[in-house]
Amino acid sequence: MHDVIVIGAGPGGSTTAHYLAQAGLNVLLLDKFDFPREKTCGDALTPRAVAQLDALGLLPQLQAAAQRVSGVEVVAPSGLMTRAELSAQAGRPDYALVVPRLILDAAICERAIRSGARFQGQTHVTAIETTSSGILVRARQAGGTVAFTGRLAVIATGASPKLLLQAGLLQQPPHTIVAARAYFEDIPDLSRHLRFHFNGVPLPGYGWVFPLSESSANIGIGSLRAAQNGTGRSGKSADFAHFIATPAIQALLSGARQGGPVKSYPLRTDFATAPTVGERVLAVGEAAGLVNPITGEGIDYALESGKLAAAHLIELFRTGDLSQPALQCYDGVLREHFQPLFVYCRRRQRLIGSRWVLNQLIRAVDRRVAYRQKLINILLGQVEISMAASQKPLWKTVLSAATAGLR
Repeated sequence: MHDVIVIGAGPGGSTTAHYLAQAGLNVLLLDKFDFPREKTCGDALTPRAVAQLDALGLLPQLQAAAQRVSGVEVVAPSGLMTRAELSAQAGRPDYALVVPRLILDAAICERAIRSGARFQGQTHVTAIETTSSGILVRARQAGGTVAFTGRLAVIATGASPKLLLQAGLLQQPPHTIVAARAYFEDIPDLSRHLRFHFNGVPLPGYGWVFPLSESSANIGIGSLRAAQNGTGRSGKSADFAHFIATPAIQALLSGARQGGPVKSYPLRTDFATAPTVGERVLAVGEAAGLVNPITGEGIDYALESGKLAAAHLIELFRTGDLSQPALQCYDGVLREHFQPLFVYCRRRQRLIGSRWVLNQLIRAVDRRVAYRQKLINILLGQVEISMAASQKPLWKTVLSAATAGLR
Protein backbone atom coordinates (compact mmCIF):
# COMPACT_ATOMS: atom_id res chain seq x y z
CA MET A 1 0.00 0.00 0.00
CA HIS A 2 1.64 3.19 -1.23
CA ASP A 3 0.78 6.53 0.32
CA VAL A 4 0.58 8.26 -3.07
CA ILE A 5 0.74 6.93 -6.62
CA VAL A 6 1.80 9.62 -9.10
CA ILE A 7 0.82 8.88 -12.70
CA GLY A 8 2.98 10.71 -15.22
CA ALA A 9 6.67 11.51 -14.64
CA GLY A 10 6.87 14.80 -16.52
CA PRO A 11 7.80 18.02 -14.68
CA GLY A 12 4.55 18.21 -12.67
CA GLY A 13 4.42 14.57 -11.65
CA SER A 14 8.10 14.19 -10.84
CA THR A 15 8.12 17.42 -8.84
CA THR A 16 5.16 16.18 -6.82
CA ALA A 17 6.85 12.83 -6.26
CA HIS A 18 10.09 14.50 -5.19
CA TYR A 19 8.54 16.65 -2.48
CA LEU A 20 6.31 13.83 -1.22
CA ALA A 21 9.19 11.36 -1.00
CA GLN A 22 11.45 13.98 0.55
CA ALA A 23 8.87 14.31 3.34
CA GLY A 24 9.07 10.56 4.01
CA LEU A 25 5.93 9.38 2.22
CA ASN A 26 5.83 6.09 0.30
CA VAL A 27 5.57 7.24 -3.32
CA LEU A 28 5.19 5.25 -6.53
CA LEU A 29 5.88 7.19 -9.75
CA LEU A 30 4.56 5.64 -12.97
CA ASP A 31 5.02 6.58 -16.62
CA LYS A 32 4.30 4.87 -19.91
CA PHE A 33 7.88 5.59 -21.03
CA ASP A 34 11.34 4.97 -19.66
CA PHE A 35 13.52 8.05 -19.21
CA PRO A 36 15.14 9.84 -20.89
CA ARG A 37 12.45 10.22 -23.52
CA GLU A 38 11.71 12.97 -26.02
CA LYS A 39 8.77 15.30 -25.39
CA THR A 40 7.51 17.71 -28.04
CA CYS A 41 7.63 21.22 -26.60
CA GLY A 42 9.07 24.70 -27.11
CA ASP A 43 11.82 23.84 -24.54
CA ALA A 44 11.91 27.35 -23.03
CA LEU A 45 12.05 27.78 -19.27
CA THR A 46 10.80 31.12 -17.98
CA PRO A 47 12.43 32.82 -14.98
CA ARG A 48 9.63 31.50 -12.75
CA ALA A 49 10.41 27.95 -14.00
CA VAL A 50 14.12 28.52 -13.38
CA ALA A 51 13.34 29.55 -9.80
CA GLN A 52 11.44 26.31 -9.22
CA LEU A 53 14.28 24.23 -10.68
CA ASP A 54 16.67 26.03 -8.35
CA ALA A 55 14.47 25.01 -5.42
CA LEU A 56 14.69 21.41 -6.63
CA GLY A 57 18.49 21.68 -6.57
CA LEU A 58 18.74 21.02 -10.31
CA LEU A 59 19.94 24.36 -11.62
CA PRO A 60 23.72 23.67 -11.75
CA GLN A 61 23.10 20.36 -13.55
CA LEU A 62 20.69 21.83 -16.09
CA GLN A 63 22.69 24.98 -16.76
CA ALA A 64 25.48 22.80 -18.13
CA ALA A 65 23.10 21.56 -20.84
CA ALA A 66 21.10 24.76 -21.34
CA GLN A 67 21.28 27.89 -23.42
CA ARG A 68 20.96 30.92 -21.18
CA VAL A 69 18.98 33.81 -22.63
CA SER A 70 18.95 37.32 -21.23
CA GLY A 71 16.08 38.92 -23.08
CA VAL A 72 13.06 38.69 -25.34
CA GLU A 73 12.42 39.93 -28.88
CA VAL A 74 8.89 40.47 -30.17
CA VAL A 75 8.09 40.89 -33.88
CA ALA A 76 4.84 42.61 -34.87
CA PRO A 77 2.69 41.52 -37.84
CA SER A 78 4.16 44.55 -39.65
CA GLY A 79 7.68 43.19 -39.12
CA LEU A 80 8.71 45.79 -36.52
CA MET A 81 10.79 44.19 -33.79
CA THR A 82 11.20 45.37 -30.21
CA ARG A 83 13.60 43.97 -27.64
CA ALA A 84 13.80 43.99 -23.84
CA GLU A 85 16.22 42.51 -21.35
CA LEU A 86 14.94 40.37 -18.50
CA SER A 87 15.10 41.74 -14.97
CA ALA A 88 15.09 39.91 -11.66
CA GLN A 89 11.85 40.18 -9.71
CA ALA A 90 9.82 38.41 -7.03
CA GLY A 91 12.65 35.99 -6.26
CA ARG A 92 13.06 35.05 -9.92
CA PRO A 93 16.32 35.43 -11.88
CA ASP A 94 17.06 37.88 -14.69
CA TYR A 95 17.42 35.14 -17.30
CA ALA A 96 15.58 32.26 -18.92
CA LEU A 97 16.91 28.91 -20.10
CA VAL A 98 16.24 26.71 -23.12
CA VAL A 99 16.66 23.01 -22.34
CA PRO A 100 15.40 20.07 -24.45
CA ARG A 101 12.70 18.15 -22.63
CA LEU A 102 14.74 15.01 -23.26
CA ILE A 103 17.20 16.37 -20.68
CA LEU A 104 14.87 18.36 -18.42
CA ASP A 105 12.28 15.68 -17.71
CA ALA A 106 14.88 12.99 -17.07
CA ALA A 107 16.65 15.26 -14.58
CA ILE A 108 13.48 15.97 -12.58
CA CYS A 109 12.46 12.30 -12.63
CA GLU A 110 15.89 11.29 -11.38
CA ARG A 111 15.59 13.91 -8.64
CA ALA A 112 12.37 12.26 -7.47
CA ILE A 113 14.05 8.85 -7.46
CA ARG A 114 17.00 10.16 -5.43
CA SER A 115 14.52 11.59 -2.94
CA GLY A 116 13.03 8.14 -2.40
CA ALA A 117 10.23 7.77 -4.94
CA ARG A 118 9.98 4.35 -6.60
CA PHE A 119 9.80 4.72 -10.40
CA GLN A 120 8.38 2.27 -12.93
CA GLY A 121 8.55 3.14 -16.60
CA GLN A 122 6.91 1.30 -19.50
CA THR A 123 3.73 1.29 -17.41
CA HIS A 124 0.58 2.41 -19.20
CA VAL A 125 -2.09 3.20 -16.61
CA THR A 126 -5.56 2.30 -17.87
CA ALA A 127 -7.84 2.80 -14.86
CA ILE A 128 -8.10 4.18 -11.36
CA GLU A 129 -10.65 2.58 -9.05
CA THR A 130 -11.61 3.56 -5.51
CA THR A 131 -11.56 0.93 -2.78
CA SER A 132 -12.53 0.89 0.88
CA SER A 133 -8.97 1.78 1.86
CA GLY A 134 -7.88 3.98 -1.04
CA ILE A 135 -7.33 3.43 -4.75
CA LEU A 136 -6.45 0.65 -7.14
CA VAL A 137 -4.41 1.61 -10.21
CA ARG A 138 -4.57 -0.81 -13.14
CA ALA A 139 -1.91 -0.72 -15.83
CA ARG A 140 -0.32 -2.58 -18.71
CA GLN A 141 3.34 -3.55 -18.78
CA ALA A 142 5.33 -5.67 -21.20
CA GLY A 143 4.61 -8.78 -19.13
CA GLY A 144 0.86 -8.20 -19.01
CA THR A 145 -1.54 -6.38 -16.69
CA VAL A 146 -0.54 -5.17 -13.23
CA ALA A 147 -2.25 -3.39 -10.35
CA PHE A 148 -0.97 -1.09 -7.62
CA THR A 149 -2.68 0.03 -4.43
CA GLY A 150 -2.39 3.39 -2.74
CA ARG A 151 -4.21 5.76 -0.46
CA LEU A 152 -4.31 8.65 -2.95
CA ALA A 153 -3.34 9.28 -6.57
CA VAL A 154 -1.97 12.26 -8.48
CA ILE A 155 -2.67 12.49 -12.22
CA ALA A 156 0.05 14.29 -14.18
CA THR A 157 -0.59 12.99 -17.69
CA GLY A 158 -0.43 16.30 -19.56
CA ALA A 159 -2.98 17.06 -22.26
CA SER A 160 -4.25 13.48 -22.57
CA PRO A 161 -7.81 13.35 -21.16
CA LYS A 162 -8.28 9.55 -21.15
CA LEU A 163 -7.40 8.83 -17.54
CA LEU A 164 -9.12 12.00 -16.31
CA LEU A 165 -12.31 10.91 -18.07
CA GLN A 166 -12.03 7.40 -16.69
CA ALA A 167 -11.44 8.67 -13.15
CA GLY A 168 -14.40 11.04 -13.39
CA LEU A 169 -12.51 14.34 -13.16
CA LEU A 170 -13.65 15.26 -16.66
CA GLN A 171 -17.07 14.62 -18.13
CA GLN A 172 -16.06 15.29 -21.73
CA PRO A 173 -12.81 15.88 -23.63
CA PRO A 174 -11.59 19.46 -23.11
CA HIS A 175 -10.80 21.98 -25.80
CA THR A 176 -7.13 22.17 -26.71
CA ILE A 177 -4.91 24.48 -28.68
CA VAL A 178 -2.27 23.09 -31.03
CA ALA A 179 1.44 23.78 -31.56
CA ALA A 180 4.15 22.40 -33.82
CA ARG A 181 7.93 22.61 -33.72
CA ALA A 182 11.16 21.37 -35.30
CA TYR A 183 14.83 21.60 -34.41
CA PHE A 184 17.26 23.45 -36.68
CA GLU A 185 21.04 23.30 -36.61
CA ASP A 186 23.99 25.20 -38.11
CA ILE A 187 22.20 28.55 -37.88
CA PRO A 188 24.89 31.12 -38.69
CA ASP A 189 23.68 34.21 -36.80
CA LEU A 190 21.37 33.24 -33.92
CA SER A 191 20.24 35.74 -31.31
CA ARG A 192 20.54 34.78 -27.65
CA HIS A 193 17.02 36.04 -26.98
CA LEU A 194 13.68 34.31 -26.94
CA ARG A 195 11.96 35.57 -30.08
CA PHE A 196 8.18 35.73 -30.48
CA HIS A 197 6.82 36.29 -34.03
CA PHE A 198 3.32 37.62 -34.66
CA ASN A 199 4.06 37.85 -38.39
CA GLY A 200 3.62 34.97 -40.81
CA VAL A 201 1.29 33.11 -38.43
CA PRO A 202 -2.50 32.77 -38.08
CA LEU A 203 -3.83 34.97 -35.30
CA PRO A 204 -4.41 34.55 -32.43
CA GLY A 205 -1.15 32.73 -32.19
CA TYR A 206 2.57 33.24 -32.60
CA GLY A 207 5.74 31.70 -33.93
CA TRP A 208 8.93 31.35 -31.93
CA VAL A 209 12.67 30.97 -32.25
CA PHE A 210 14.23 29.71 -29.01
CA PRO A 211 18.02 29.18 -29.11
CA LEU A 212 19.28 25.81 -27.83
CA SER A 213 22.94 26.72 -28.41
CA GLU A 214 24.95 29.28 -30.31
CA SER A 215 23.89 27.67 -33.60
CA SER A 216 20.78 25.55 -32.98
CA ALA A 217 17.19 26.44 -32.13
CA ASN A 218 13.73 25.15 -31.41
CA ILE A 219 11.48 26.86 -33.99
CA GLY A 220 7.74 26.48 -33.84
CA ILE A 221 4.28 27.90 -34.12
CA GLY A 222 1.26 27.84 -31.82
CA SER A 223 -2.37 28.54 -32.61
CA LEU A 224 -4.49 29.87 -29.77
CA ARG A 225 -7.71 28.85 -31.49
CA ALA A 226 -9.35 26.03 -29.56
CA ALA A 227 -9.57 22.69 -31.33
CA GLN A 228 -12.14 20.24 -29.96
CA ASN A 229 -10.79 16.71 -29.43
CA GLY A 230 -7.46 17.67 -30.98
CA THR A 231 -8.95 18.49 -34.38
CA GLY A 232 -7.02 20.91 -36.52
CA ARG A 233 -3.68 19.35 -35.67
CA SER A 234 -3.01 18.42 -39.29
CA GLY A 235 -3.35 22.07 -40.25
CA LYS A 236 -0.35 22.94 -38.09
CA SER A 237 2.06 21.44 -40.62
CA ALA A 238 0.83 23.90 -43.26
CA ASP A 239 0.96 26.81 -40.79
CA PHE A 240 4.49 25.79 -39.77
CA ALA A 241 5.61 25.58 -43.41
CA HIS A 242 4.16 29.03 -44.07
CA PHE A 243 5.97 30.49 -41.06
CA ILE A 244 9.29 28.92 -42.06
CA ALA A 245 8.85 30.36 -45.56
CA THR A 246 8.54 33.97 -44.37
CA PRO A 247 11.46 36.21 -45.45
CA ALA A 248 12.65 36.79 -41.87
CA ILE A 249 12.87 33.08 -41.03
CA GLN A 250 14.33 32.21 -44.42
CA ALA A 251 17.07 34.77 -43.85
CA LEU A 252 17.72 33.36 -40.38
CA LEU A 253 17.93 29.80 -41.66
CA SER A 254 20.15 30.53 -44.66
CA GLY A 255 22.72 27.74 -44.62
CA ALA A 256 21.01 25.94 -41.71
CA ARG A 257 19.54 22.44 -41.74
CA GLN A 258 16.51 20.88 -40.10
CA GLY A 259 17.53 18.42 -37.40
CA GLY A 260 14.39 16.29 -37.31
CA PRO A 261 10.75 16.13 -38.34
CA VAL A 262 8.07 18.69 -37.57
CA LYS A 263 6.07 17.47 -34.59
CA SER A 264 2.72 18.82 -33.40
CA TYR A 265 1.18 18.55 -29.96
CA PRO A 266 -2.02 19.62 -28.15
CA LEU A 267 -2.14 21.93 -25.13
CA ARG A 268 -4.81 22.36 -22.48
CA THR A 269 -5.36 25.94 -21.31
CA ASP A 270 -8.70 25.49 -19.51
CA PHE A 271 -7.60 25.73 -15.87
CA ALA A 272 -9.99 28.61 -15.15
CA THR A 273 -12.94 26.18 -15.49
CA ALA A 274 -11.23 22.78 -15.16
CA PRO A 275 -11.89 20.35 -12.28
CA THR A 276 -8.74 19.48 -10.34
CA VAL A 277 -9.95 17.00 -7.70
CA GLY A 278 -11.80 13.68 -7.92
CA GLU A 279 -12.46 10.87 -5.49
CA ARG A 280 -9.07 10.23 -3.86
CA VAL A 281 -7.42 11.82 -6.92
CA LEU A 282 -6.03 15.23 -7.79
CA ALA A 283 -4.45 16.68 -10.93
CA VAL A 284 -1.30 18.77 -11.43
CA GLY A 285 0.19 20.70 -14.32
CA GLU A 286 -1.42 20.40 -17.72
CA ALA A 287 -3.74 17.66 -16.44
CA ALA A 288 -5.33 20.50 -14.46
CA GLY A 289 -5.39 22.75 -17.55
CA LEU A 290 -2.42 24.78 -16.30
CA VAL A 291 -1.04 26.09 -19.60
CA ASN A 292 -0.96 29.84 -20.19
CA PRO A 293 -3.83 30.83 -22.56
CA ILE A 294 -1.72 33.55 -24.18
CA THR A 295 1.65 31.85 -24.64
CA GLY A 296 1.06 28.10 -24.33
CA GLU A 297 3.74 27.93 -21.61
CA GLY A 298 3.14 25.29 -18.95
CA ILE A 299 6.38 24.01 -17.43
CA ASP A 300 6.53 26.72 -14.78
CA TYR A 301 2.92 26.06 -13.74
CA ALA A 302 3.56 22.30 -13.69
CA LEU A 303 6.51 22.77 -11.34
CA GLU A 304 4.60 25.17 -9.10
CA SER A 305 1.43 23.08 -8.96
CA GLY A 306 3.46 19.96 -8.20
CA LYS A 307 5.00 21.68 -5.22
CA LEU A 308 1.59 22.96 -4.07
CA ALA A 309 0.02 19.53 -4.45
CA ALA A 310 2.80 17.89 -2.46
CA ALA A 311 2.53 20.45 0.35
CA HIS A 312 -1.23 19.89 0.56
CA LEU A 313 -0.91 16.11 0.64
CA ILE A 314 1.91 16.18 3.17
CA GLU A 315 -0.34 18.17 5.50
CA LEU A 316 -3.21 15.70 5.00
CA PHE A 317 -0.98 12.78 5.92
CA ARG A 318 0.39 14.71 8.90
CA THR A 319 -3.10 15.26 10.29
CA GLY A 320 -4.37 11.87 9.21
CA ASP A 321 -7.34 13.43 7.43
CA LEU A 322 -7.56 11.93 3.95
CA SER A 323 -11.26 12.64 3.61
CA GLN A 324 -12.74 13.97 0.39
CA PRO A 325 -13.52 17.42 1.88
CA ALA A 326 -9.90 17.73 2.99
CA LEU A 327 -8.62 16.64 -0.42
CA GLN A 328 -11.03 19.04 -2.14
CA CYS A 329 -9.32 21.98 -0.44
CA TYR A 330 -6.48 21.49 -2.94
CA ASP A 331 -8.67 23.07 -5.60
CA GLY A 332 -8.91 26.20 -3.46
CA VAL A 333 -5.12 26.28 -3.12
CA LEU A 334 -4.74 26.23 -6.90
CA ARG A 335 -7.49 28.81 -7.44
CA GLU A 336 -5.87 31.22 -5.01
CA HIS A 337 -2.50 30.80 -6.69
CA PHE A 338 -3.44 30.72 -10.39
CA GLN A 339 -7.07 31.68 -11.04
CA PRO A 340 -6.73 35.50 -11.30
CA LEU A 341 -3.82 35.16 -13.70
CA PHE A 342 -5.63 32.67 -15.93
CA VAL A 343 -8.81 34.71 -16.02
CA TYR A 344 -6.74 37.77 -16.88
CA CYS A 345 -4.88 35.98 -19.68
CA ARG A 346 -8.07 34.51 -21.09
CA ARG A 347 -9.66 37.95 -21.31
CA ARG A 348 -6.60 39.43 -23.00
CA GLN A 349 -6.25 36.57 -25.46
CA ARG A 350 -8.69 38.10 -27.92
CA LEU A 351 -6.57 41.25 -28.19
CA ILE A 352 -3.70 39.38 -29.82
CA GLY A 353 -6.06 38.16 -32.53
CA SER A 354 -5.98 41.60 -34.15
CA ARG A 355 -3.14 42.60 -36.47
CA TRP A 356 -3.96 46.28 -35.91
CA VAL A 357 -3.84 45.98 -32.12
CA LEU A 358 -0.57 44.06 -32.20
CA ASN A 359 1.05 46.52 -34.59
CA GLN A 360 -0.05 49.46 -32.46
CA LEU A 361 0.93 47.72 -29.26
CA ILE A 362 4.44 46.76 -30.35
CA ARG A 363 5.01 50.16 -31.99
CA ALA A 364 4.04 51.81 -28.70
CA VAL A 365 6.12 49.62 -26.41
CA ASP A 366 9.14 50.03 -28.67
CA ARG A 367 9.19 53.71 -27.66
CA ARG A 368 9.16 53.22 -23.89
CA VAL A 369 11.43 50.93 -21.85
CA ALA A 370 8.83 50.56 -19.10
CA TYR A 371 6.17 49.40 -21.55
CA ARG A 372 8.56 46.96 -23.19
CA GLN A 373 9.18 45.41 -19.78
CA LYS A 374 5.45 45.13 -19.15
CA LEU A 375 4.87 43.37 -22.45
CA ILE A 376 7.71 40.94 -21.74
CA ASN A 377 6.23 40.17 -18.32
CA ILE A 378 2.93 39.27 -19.97
CA LEU A 379 4.59 36.97 -22.50
CA LEU A 380 6.61 35.20 -19.79
CA GLY A 381 3.70 34.85 -17.36
CA GLN A 382 5.37 37.19 -14.90
CA VAL A 383 2.25 39.29 -14.37
CA GLU A 384 1.75 39.54 -10.65
CA ILE A 385 -1.52 37.93 -9.61
CA SER A 386 -2.56 40.99 -7.60
CA MET A 387 -2.17 43.12 -10.72
CA ALA A 388 -3.88 40.53 -12.91
CA ALA A 389 -6.90 40.67 -10.62
CA SER A 390 -7.06 44.45 -10.78
CA GLN A 391 -9.60 46.25 -12.93
CA LYS A 392 -6.73 48.39 -14.26
CA PRO A 393 -4.15 45.81 -15.30
CA LEU A 394 -0.93 46.61 -17.06
CA TRP A 395 -2.26 45.44 -20.44
CA LYS A 396 -4.87 48.20 -20.31
CA THR A 397 -2.13 50.70 -19.59
CA VAL A 398 -0.03 49.54 -22.50
CA LEU A 399 -2.98 49.30 -24.89
CA SER A 400 -4.15 52.80 -23.98
CA ALA A 401 -0.69 54.09 -24.76
CA ALA A 402 -0.74 52.26 -28.08
CA THR A 403 -4.05 53.64 -29.22
CA ALA A 404 -3.03 57.14 -28.14
CA GLY A 405 0.04 56.87 -30.38
CA LEU A 406 2.46 57.82 -27.57
CA ARG A 407 3.37 61.11 -29.18
